Amino acid sequence: MCHLQHGYMTVSFTYEDLLFGSQPHNRLLFFTRYIRGQKVKCKRILIDGGSAINIMPKPTMNDLGIELSKSRMMTHDFNLEDQRAIGMIRLELAISDLSTTSILLLIDSKTSYKSLLGRPWLYDHGVVASTLHQCLKYYCDGEKKINGDVKPFTKAESYFVDARFFGENAPVKETMRATGKRSEEDTHGMINGGPSGNVKQSRPSEKETSKPLSPLLK
Repeated sequence: MCHLQHGYMTVSFTYEDLLFGSQPHNRLLFFTRYIRGQKVKCKRILIDGGSAINIMPKPTMNDLGIELSKSRMMTHDFNLEDQRAIGMIRLELAISDLSTTSILLLIDSKTSYKSLLGRPWLYDHGVVASTLHQCLKYYCDGEKKINGDVKPFTKAESYFVDARFFGENAPVKETMRATGKRSEEDTHGMINGGPSGNVKQSRPSEKETSKPLSPLLK
């Protein structure tokens, strides 16, 4: 084990770090980790820089046979509903060659992830994660990189909403259909000053400007 270094190092991501090259994607960043001295393997660990806490759902706790200590902390889900953590635990975690110790809050909820490592874990250990590049980097006797899991969900777990981003036909971006009768050519004309790109053609005619105003506008 080497000593983690952070706080004064520069970490950068380049095109060569892109796990899928130029192929677009909309994936979350998952890893496989080992718990308790490399003895317990736990897949689908979500790295989420938008979370202020580290989380372990109750099903994962039951699978690992973990004993917990009580916690009074309240968590908030996406609906801003309060949920009291049922406990907390300090665990030794290993993702590839990166070994850390972190505190996780336990929640009574079924989630698509087995555990979630948020900003406390990232900041405490000087880890920089990139969902775009699908990897994380840190300093430990030089810059180290760990790639995310390519297939974190099995076929039996394809019912999870997040699993759809890891299939062969995974959606890349949200699309919105145009409304109304305006054609794409008309829209292009408005942007460029008229149907032919000429600003004069987009201006109202003399007849249009001489039309009487509505009584409501007088």
